[in-house]
Amino acid sequence: MLGWHWADRNPDRVAGLATVDAFPVGLTGEDGAQRIRTLFRRMRLLFPIAARLGLAARMSADQHAEVNIELNEIAAASVPVLERLTCPVRFVLATGDSLGSRKGEMEQGRAVLDPVLARNPGIAVSAKAASNHSKILRDDSPAVARAVRELAASHHGPTAG
Repeated sequence: MLGWHWADRNPDRVAGLATVDAFPVGLTGEDGAQRIRTLFRRMRLLFPIAARLGLAARMSADQHAEVNIELNEIAAASVPVLERLTCPVRFVLATGDSLGSRKGEMEQGRAVLDPVLARNPGIAVSAKAASNHSKILRDDSPAVARAVRELAASHHGPTAG
């Protein structure tokens, strides 16, 4: 999401953006915030162990929840930024359920990207990967590489590989 805002402020310095499983929606509003808080409180005993293994930040469950609530609000508020970007953007989206999501909910949530795609022809979904949000870079890095190659080709013409 930072890339979207940076590109919006510096359009002459960006050839394109590859966005990996970040999209302009989340669990917003009080219902969404409460759901996030409940999820993270259920996992509260795992965070100290996960933090020692480098799998979570050294924060409490409540702190993790508040950070996620804020990120969801920022993402939802970033739709106008995406709609006005002048550089090409390629999304690589995970379709698998992540921790705390319900069956197919992640894929449904990503559907909010459709109106943005319709309003800005420079934005496209390069790939929908089978992995989940937590594992997309590890399990589907070739899809990310293809998105980067698409951007390079759109900026410089066809490239090998």
